[in-house]
Amino acid sequence: MFSSNNPYVDETTPMTSDPQLLHKLSHPIAYPVVFTENVFDPANRALVDTLDHLKENRVHRAMVFIDSNVADAQPELIQQIILYFDSHSDDIELAEEPRVIPGGEIIKNDMEVVGPMISAMIDAHLCRHSYAIIVGGGAVLDTVGLAAALMRRGIRVVRIPTTFFAQVNAGLGLEVSVNFDGQKNSVGSFAPPFAVLNDWQFFYSLTDLDWLGGVTEAFRLALLFDGEWFDELYSMLNVLPQRRSEDLAYLQSRTAQLYLNALEKEGDPLEAHSGRALDLGHWSAYKLEAISGFEIPHTEALAMGVLIDACYASRQGWLSGPDFERIYTAFAQLGVPLWFPELEEVSADGNLSLFHGIPDFQEHKGGMLSIPFPTGFGSTRMEYLIDLAVMEDVLEQLKCLAQSSVELQNEPL
Repeated sequence: MFSSNNPYVDETTPMTSDPQLLHKLSHPIAYPVVFTENVFDPANRALVDTLDHLKENRVHRAMVFIDSNVADAQPELIQQIILYFDSHSDDIELAEEPRVIPGGEIIKNDMEVVGPMISAMIDAHLCRHSYAIIVGGGAVLDTVGLAAALMRRGIRVVRIPTTFFAQVNAGLGLEVSVNFDGQKNSVGSFAPPFAVLNDWQFFYSLTDLDWLGGVTEAFRLALLFDGEWFDELYSMLNVLPQRRSEDLAYLQSRTAQLYLNALEKEGDPLEAHSGRALDLGHWSAYKLEAISGFEIPHTEALAMGVLIDACYASRQGWLSGPDFERIYTAFAQLGVPLWFPELEEVSADGNLSLFHGIPDFQEHKGGMLSIPFPTGFGSTRMEYLIDLAVMEDVLEQLKCLAQSSVELQNEPL
């Protein structure tokens, strides 16, 4: 009998001729989502305690990246962060002064920005157990998150989302990505954050359109998963623009919980399957952003995508007419754009450019085409074939509705 003299080989077990071995690994994905107020107030220990939640008995080093839109709206923020770290120097250390980076979708359109971010982390001597703390909207969270995921195969990331959309969606998931070759999120990976800290005080620094555009995400998630929450949001339409302090933390936590529950229930955090309910509105939103050269903000494009899918579902008899009207009225009352001229752009093949978003989305998600459509408040159906003639009628209907949106916005609820 052949003897390998290898202590790691059990020679009592017969060798197999099958060249295939099934190698199974499992690793839990878990990270805290902390709801707080005035996160950089030295009296608030939420950030310190979050960095130390593994109880590693050391001083935690971190770099801080700040969205330029946030820095412009809160010029005192950099000094607040420096003071916060100084006040907790026994527990945390700032590797260098906070870095301000371009905010908005523009930062995701240039992969060249990722390399300098990695270089900065290397120059700051960040190890794999150091932290990149990202303060900003979804685009900044995505881009810096991708750089951090590539740095030493992944350093720890703490997200501090500053927009409503980021606090209830983009900041909570696993995806990090940038746009490439004119396609939305075409380069990226899955990299769970070390933690997420949601501070509703950042909502006060948003423009009205950024605030209300983000709130449409609460309606989208309610449409998908919780009809009672949609009813409650609908009853609040007149007060949502006021950003009342008594509403903000409640809106934030309930909507974020809805998103997190959906991620857990669907059980597909790495999106191995072709479609999921959370994709509602995305096929057209991604394409609309690309057609506009990413000038149209993601929240506005996604709101438009929801209206397109809801109207299509109504045309096909899956969603009642009154239900669609209720969705449309909600978005109209919020004052978000209800139509974009880019929706009428025609490509070289004579088809609407928007319709190229269907195969693009299929490639992005993998497998067969799987697009969710609403069938009521709290229910959806997956479709694998889109009737483009009906979809053209949908766009025509939405254009006509948008032309009378002023009257609709002024109607009493």
